[in-house]
Amino acid sequence: MSIGLSSGGTHGYYLSMMGIIGPKVRGARAKLLGKDRLRAVIFAESLEDALGVLRDTVYRSAVERIGKETAPEEVTKEFKTVVIQNLVSLAASCPMQARNLLVAYLMKFEIENIKVVAKCLHEGKERRDIERLVNTYIAEILGRRHVLTYILAARDLEDLGTKLRELFHPAAEVFEHIVRLVKSRPQLATCIIDTMLDKVYISRLYTVTTSILMHDNSATEAVNAIADFYNISLLLRARLWNLPLDVVQNFYVPYGNVGKNFTRLYSEPIVRVLEELSTNPMISALQTMVKVTELEQVVPKLSLAQFKAAYTVASSIISRYSAASPGAALMIAHVQDLEAELVTAVIRCFMEGVSKSLIRSHFGLVL
Repeated sequence: MSIGLSSGGTHGYYLSMMGIIGPKVRGARAKLLGKDRLRAVIFAESLEDALGVLRDTVYRSAVERIGKETAPEEVTKEFKTVVIQNLVSLAASCPMQARNLLVAYLMKFEIENIKVVAKCLHEGKERRDIERLVNTYIAEILGRRHVLTYILAARDLEDLGTKLRELFHPAAEVFEHIVRLVKSRPQLATCIIDTMLDKVYISRLYTVTTSILMHDNSATEAVNAIADFYNISLLLRARLWNLPLDVVQNFYVPYGNVGKNFTRLYSEPIVRVLEELSTNPMISALQTMVKVTELEQVVPKLSLAQFKAAYTVASSIISRYSAASPGAALMIAHVQDLEAELVTAVIRCFMEGVSKSLIRSHFGLVL
């Protein structure tokens, strides 16, 4: 069964069945910074100036919790808490179909806590330091504080994997493959953990879309776009790291346009891969930023390209299905999350003393 494709009636279907979503999604979209305020943050003269711009936005509460004693690593938690709060508010006001999709997206933030714990364990940090960095708010919202408490007791990466298995956590299988890969490529541990655990929440979104939303077209388009962004990032990073296909196969998601052809694409020359994917909005964004055949230049720009691409897809879904569709709600939530990651990265660069010229030349590419 496929919902939302009746000729000429797509907008009407969503407006009649889920019209309440529309104003909420448009409101969430209006809270995005937009190009002018993003430019003001990126081209700020100082940390204080950048925070000043954000003080009059949806990120006000995060800015107010950032003080002189705040470590750069803690900034991410503050901004992500704002995103989670907005997402929970949006989900609470949506009909069941869209709500189920947004609740599934919340799994992303539990996965991010697992990432934090894993990276800290790899770096040998103490539990009290790890506890400062994890987001307890998402654990409370999901009613899964016991999961966070249990994994915080892990002694090392292997013990974390054991605890995930004992919890029957959906990340357990992927994490097992990650631990093996980190052992062979310890210098890439942070990148591997950050990249490959995202498979878990995307798989959850796909399950909800196919089983609960009955392949709703707007939701399917949104989830496939997110899957494509992930698979492109995985493919390009893994090619840069010279990982064999039999290893990478454990991490890609087999849906979306890229996922359906992933194993073939991975074996193709990179120029041919990029030509075949040239119509994907993420590749299109990359082509405006760097010479895309040079992976060493491409990979550092992937998060910037994903933000631009997600914004493009969100606008397309709203235009095609209306703001009252589950897919529109999901993509706007995803854009908010990617925007927070972008802003966090800029703020952390200011805190860590990165030069203004470098901040502007790198992050200015999203404008």
